[in-house]
Amino acid sequence: MMIKNVVASCVLGLACVAGVAHAATAVAEPATTETSLRQSMQEALWPADIVQAAGDYLRRYPNGDWADAARALYERASGTAQVLSRSDVRLYRGAFQADLLPTPVKDDLRKAALGDPAAAVRLAHAYKQSGGDKAGSRYVGWLQYAATLGHEKAAYELALHFRTQDQPVLASQYEARAVALGYVTPTVLDHVRK
Repeated sequence: MMIKNVVASCVLGLACVAGVAHAATAVAEPATTETSLRQSMQEALWPADIVQAAGDYLRRYPNGDWADAARALYERASGTAQVLSRSDVRLYRGAFQADLLPTPVKDDLRKAALGDPAAAVRLAHAYKQSGGDKAGSRYVGWLQYAATLGHEKAAYELALHFRTQDQPVLASQYEARAVALGYVTPTVLDHVRK
C-alpha cells in the first residue's frame, strides 16, 4: 500500500511540475491575436521586421481582414530589405529607429521602409541639417538607399557629394547612375569636375 502511495505522489508531483512548466511556456509566448499582429505590421519600421510581422499575420490569418494589406506590406518590405542588403547601400537597422524623432520624420521613416525614395531623400536632408555625430554617414546612407530605389536626383546629389570629398570614382559612378535613371546633368558644372 505504501508503494502505491509513493508512486501516486510521484505521478501527482510530476503532473504538477508539467502543469507549471506548461503554464510558464504559455506566459512566455507573446499574444498573437489578429489585432496584435496587425499592430506589429503597422508599427514596424525596419523592413525585415515588417516582412516578419506580415508573414506571421499571413500564416496565422491567411483569409483575415488584413490579409491583402499584409501581402502588400510583405512584398514592398521584401524589396526594400533586399536593397538594404546590398554592399553599396550603407544604411543599417539603427537608421530606422524612431526614438525621439518628430512625427513627420517618423512618417517618412515608415514610408522609406516601404520603398518611397522621396521619403528617403527627405530623411537624408534632415540628417544633413541636424549635424549630429552620425549625420554625415546617415545622409550618405539615405541618399544611397534612395538612388538604389531609383531616385535620379539622389544619385546626382551623391555624385556632387563625393566630388567634394575627393572621391572621383564614387562621384563618377553615381553620376552615371543618375544619367541612367534619366537625370539630365547641367551643362556647366563647378570647377571640381573629374
